[in-house]
Amino acid sequence: MLVFREYKKDLITSSCLALGMFDGVHIGHQKVLSSAINKAKLYGALSTVVTFSKHPQIITTKTPAKLITNLEERLKLFEKLGVDAALILDFNEELSQLKPDKYIEDVLVNSLNPKNISIGYDHRFGEQKKGNNIILQNYGDIHDYDVSVIAPVKINGQVASSSAIRKFISCGDVESAAKLLNRSFSIYGQVIHGEKRGTALGFPTANIAFPDFIISPGSGVYLGNVKVKNQFHPAVINVGYRPTFGDLNQALIEVHILDFNDLIYDELINVSFIKKIRDEKQFASIEELTQQIEFDCQFATKELAMH
Repeated sequence: MLVFREYKKDLITSSCLALGMFDGVHIGHQKVLSSAINKAKLYGALSTVVTFSKHPQIITTKTPAKLITNLEERLKLFEKLGVDAALILDFNEELSQLKPDKYIEDVLVNSLNPKNISIGYDHRFGEQKKGNNIILQNYGDIHDYDVSVIAPVKINGQVASSSAIRKFISCGDVESAAKLLNRSFSIYGQVIHGEKRGTALGFPTANIAFPDFIISPGSGVYLGNVKVKNQFHPAVINVGYRPTFGDLNQALIEVHILDFNDLIYDELINVSFIKKIRDEKQFASIEELTQQIEFDCQFATKELAMH
């Protein structure tokens, strides 16, 4: 997949575009992307995503939402779906103040020469979000491109949206989030040195340096999978503050990889959350905690065997 980080005249000579932040690349986003890919095949053009390096709310509201996916992961998901190219825009003050007509002409038309533009039903763009599908189509009549507006996608009555997925993840309902994502929610993080409490209990953990701009699952114990050096391993994941020890002021993600003894400090691993097992709780003794961890591992092994 071609990746461009600035727009200029005739960057792409013929394209079919998908516009949006696409945080999470959920099932609704996938419909928009599929539309652009299919139109590109029809026109003999490059299917091209126009997206942003950071969430526009950083500028528009000063309080950006926590992200579901980082930029690197979004690009991998675009490529996996079959997108040919991506233009990554730096959403800054200048770009946020572009009037809709200037955004269409300078960023989209002059640079990417679109034959078709696919957008979600609620897509907005340009200064104060004044741009919408009607304005986009009006300029399409002038610049000879079509507009495809994708209707909302629902699962069990729930509209697939990044905000809904964030709510599910933050309250620990990773199963509902997975239905809207069409995959398990996962995070990338580097394994850091901890206090080796898990090792002392007989359950060594990989502690994750968690990016503060990514949404964190709610406190609790989860079963999941961990990708280490391109291999997947079952795992029990604890998210929280270790109340039995009372030594944390900030939530920590601790991953116990089942039947795994390799040293992986400083490795970048991918942790997928499949199902919440239980809430985090404070135990009366270390022995009680150890017994519960043993039970969690046994439960996880049985559950993962069925997935």
